[in-house]
Amino acid sequence: MNTIRNYLDNMFLGLPDTEEVIRAKKELLTMMEDKYNELKDSGKAENEAIGIVISEFGNLDELAETLGIKHALENKSDILQVTYEEAENYIEDKVKTAPKTALGVLLLIMSPVLLLLLLGLKELTNVNAKEDLFIAAGLAVLIAMVAIAVSYFIRFSSKLEKYDYLQETVFELDYKTEQMIRGIMAQNEHSYKSAVSISVAGYILSALPVILTPLIFDIDGLSVISVAVTLTIVAVLTYNLISKSAVNAACTVLLQQGEYSVKSKSNKTLQTVTKVYWLVITAIYLAYSFITFNWAISWIIWPVAGVIFAAIQAIAEQRS
Repeated sequence: MNTIRNYLDNMFLGLPDTEEVIRAKKELLTMMEDKYNELKDSGKAENEAIGIVISEFGNLDELAETLGIKHALENKSDILQVTYEEAENYIEDKVKTAPKTALGVLLLIMSPVLLLLLLGLKELTNVNAKEDLFIAAGLAVLIAMVAIAVSYFIRFSSKLEKYDYLQETVFELDYKTEQMIRGIMAQNEHSYKSAVSISVAGYILSALPVILTPLIFDIDGLSVISVAVTLTIVAVLTYNLISKSAVNAACTVLLQQGEYSVKSKSNKTLQTVTKVYWLVITAIYLAYSFITFNWAISWIIWPVAGVIFAAIQAIAEQRS
């Protein structure tokens, strides 16, 4: 149902908020929802039902006279049109850069692993060497991996900067482009949902080494090594999630859903809060992680931040 409402919002972009337009939008939404429910009751799959509804009611030019908004449609303000080729190129570039971005995140999460392993092994083996040497070696690798990760972010994020307008500006898609995007999103749906399910389950289970090791083994060093194991699991899961989410993320932007919806883009306050919010969260994550070296726990900041942001977004959209 949200897909239909989002599509309807896009159809009415650029039209004035007159009583006639508002009435026509509500009337058309009722017609689309009734048709959708009818198709679902007849056994149609969700994506198939949505496709039929959009093909039947998705052309406002054909419905304008019936809905009584022909004059408003003729005086519709200009809205940016995203072409089939632009949408296709964005999805392709997003898919190409996703593994590189994912690798950067993996390196960032894995950066303290060697340091933790060296410290843990020193305690296990009682190697006759200064602890400072182990710390120096581990920190050198940590800094190097963070530097490489940051260079990946800068290098590959710049390739997507030309598409920033898709995330910030309200735009329109023609029917052919819309259907192409929805088709790609549907084809990738199983892979995306599998990646999310595996990652969520893996994130929960990744805490087991840290929790169980001290309970089972009373050996100095193993607890430190268990943290390294947890970080490695989290890093691999995150790499998989980012890589497999590229298509879904690109299609969400192009279909103007979620945080990229027309309502969210029109809310300038929310856009500003979003930018500041994620910068603050990143600063908190890095500061806490490097000060405490508690990387096995600090990653929890991200899912918690995501839940809080979803709540902020929902409240902001209700008030807009």
